[in-house]
Amino acid sequence: MPSILPDFEYDIFVSYRQKDNKFDGWVSRFIADLQNELDATFKEDISIYFDENPHDGLLDMHDVDKSLKTKLKSVIFIPILSQTYCDPKSFAWEHEFKAFNKIASEDKYGRDINLHSGNVSSRIIPVIIRELDDSDIKMVEDELGTRLRGIEFIFSSAGVNRPLTPSDSPEKNLNKTFYRDQINKVAYAVKDVIYAMHPDKEKSTARSYKTYTHPRGDLTREPGWQSTGKAASKPNKLVTYSVTAAALVALFLMFVYPGWFRGEQSYSSHGWKVQTASIAVLPVLNLTGDTDLDWIPMSIQDDIITPLSCTSELIVRPKQSTLQFRDSVEPISEIAKKLQVNHLLEAVVKGNEEALKLEFRLVDVEPKEHYIWAKSYNTSWEELAGLYPDIVNNVFREMKIGLSEDQQEMVKSVKQDNPEVKKLCKRGEYYMNRLTKEDFQKGVEYVKEAIEMDPADPLPYLTLARGYSTSSHISDVDPESGNLAQAYAKKALELDSMNLNAAEAYVTFGANALYYEWDFFKAKKYLLRALELNPNNPDAHYHYGWYMTLEGNIDSALNEFYRSIDIDPLSLYYIHNIAWYYVWIGEFDKVVEPARKTLDMDPDYAYGKAILGLAYAELGNYDEGIRLQREALQETNVFEHYLGISYESAGMRDSALAVAERLEGYTEQWFNFGLAELWAVLGDEEKAMQYVEKAFEQRQDFVVWFDRDYFMKSLWKNPRFIEIHNSFILP
Repeated sequence: MPSILPDFEYDIFVSYRQKDNKFDGWVSRFIADLQNELDATFKEDISIYFDENPHDGLLDMHDVDKSLKTKLKSVIFIPILSQTYCDPKSFAWEHEFKAFNKIASEDKYGRDINLHSGNVSSRIIPVIIRELDDSDIKMVEDELGTRLRGIEFIFSSAGVNRPLTPSDSPEKNLNKTFYRDQINKVAYAVKDVIYAMHPDKEKSTARSYKTYTHPRGDLTREPGWQSTGKAASKPNKLVTYSVTAAALVALFLMFVYPGWFRGEQSYSSHGWKVQTASIAVLPVLNLTGDTDLDWIPMSIQDDIITPLSCTSELIVRPKQSTLQFRDSVEPISEIAKKLQVNHLLEAVVKGNEEALKLEFRLVDVEPKEHYIWAKSYNTSWEELAGLYPDIVNNVFREMKIGLSEDQQEMVKSVKQDNPEVKKLCKRGEYYMNRLTKEDFQKGVEYVKEAIEMDPADPLPYLTLARGYSTSSHISDVDPESGNLAQAYAKKALELDSMNLNAAEAYVTFGANALYYEWDFFKAKKYLLRALELNPNNPDAHYHYGWYMTLEGNIDSALNEFYRSIDIDPLSLYYIHNIAWYYVWIGEFDKVVEPARKTLDMDPDYAYGKAILGLAYAELGNYDEGIRLQREALQETNVFEHYLGISYESAGMRDSALAVAERLEGYTEQWFNFGLAELWAVLGDEEKAMQYVEKAFEQRQDFVVWFDRDYFMKSLWKNPRFIEIHNSFILP
């Protein structure tokens, strides 16, 4: 079957070493799965060429040049990179990879293809099946003339480095990747390139896969793979697979993995149907008649949310999203709709500290509201924690959520070593959450009393870390809040790094390593550990999304950002982040929906107005865009430089310069970033670079992502900019 493009023999040439297919036929399985995915992605039939027969290939005595004219005349080249592939003695390396790189670089299309989106993709799409040695990576990068970024099919755990298989669980894989998703990424990467080269204009303007790269080689990064260049040939049989095979695979999945097709779907904040179940643990009602015991229901809600969050099979809304319904009289179905969940857990507490009565009800709201589990417990505060595993396991059982052995152990480990320590911590947290200086200090005193009672218990340190971390972002209760949060988180992990609540400490460390220490390997380690302990921590997903951007994987970054919204759909912060991220990478048409969403939730949200206004201006609606940004400026000047950019886009140069002059009078570090963007757009590269360098010297948090900043694209080739960027040890 010929290529769908007129100048080529085949659409895809897959290059691999026979050694990588001997043990379990991984390459053959990959080809079959990719063909099935391509059948579902393209209207046309896509041809794949690869060498099935270990003895059927170009030999040294063959005329390689002549053979290349037919065998390697393919649109796309997919090398299966392993620890054996990158070898000068390897036929695949010498006569396929290097030869194709040369051929593609010299033909009329070129190796790197401009997509309709304005991004650049390569006709070489590396698939990486094992962690490569540094020497292998260098060998590939030297040949390509750019950094290696491939679509990874790697299963990695302690002492394990092997190809990813369809049966591997993402939860057990340190890379958190799912085989099926990676196959899908390859198919859409192929589609983007082929359609960008297609003579049919309707196809050549199609957009399907989120790619974003630079025109400059040493900064080129794609979402999950890297732009590439040349290669050689290897003959063989053309293998085609029918749609019937795809149907058989679907039937297999239906019976072996029935959850794949299960109808349990929850609402999604960005319009997707979520296959996993979802739940919100509502604020526990205090019917003790004693408001001084409000810390008990608060503690119960926290202590149930934490173990429920141990699996990614269940989306658990964070406590913050539920607090608005503390005294709500709305129908359960309305609360579920607003929280975008299909299950709610209600609870009330009665009695007193020595004699508590708890009542729990688990509600399934689909298709019609009904209770699926209810139970009462009589206990005391001292014995309360011993009930949590039973409560949590009942919820998992009724919602048909299976747990791994490790997760079951995590649920069992929920215990209360010292109820008096916990009482003091919960009282302290109750007051710290009020975020006034007086209440916060009162809360700190309670928690410090807990430390005096038992200095070896990690809970007080975690409580203080959480309190100071929250206050550092939204309150001024203590100018040292950020440093104190780090110190207490460190102490908590020293005492117990396996505690379920330790996820928050790992998030604190991961975020600090990512934005301020610029230690990206440490950041990844801490954030993945946080997600391992609590897959429902929205902050961990948010920060990991920015980390994935550093790896060049825009698609995965967006998945992490959307996951944070799935977990906490009522958070303006996470929805705003999606809108701002699209601004950052210059996809302004995609900014509008999430920015509007923030204003639907809060019409006075200044950040939403600023971002939506910028997007409107960039899309040509200058009057409305500038109006919205002026409104936002009445509340905050954080994004004032965007107004200057919009003035410049609208041809109002004097107004843009006035904004720049005003911003130069500000002293806050944040405005270094804004001024760098604004002067770059205004065309003053020297001034822009001065503010880039100032931001770098002051270790401003987002400096490391400047090479992705759409408004700084005119600086990407500046030698001073390149020097700063190359000073980072990036993943």
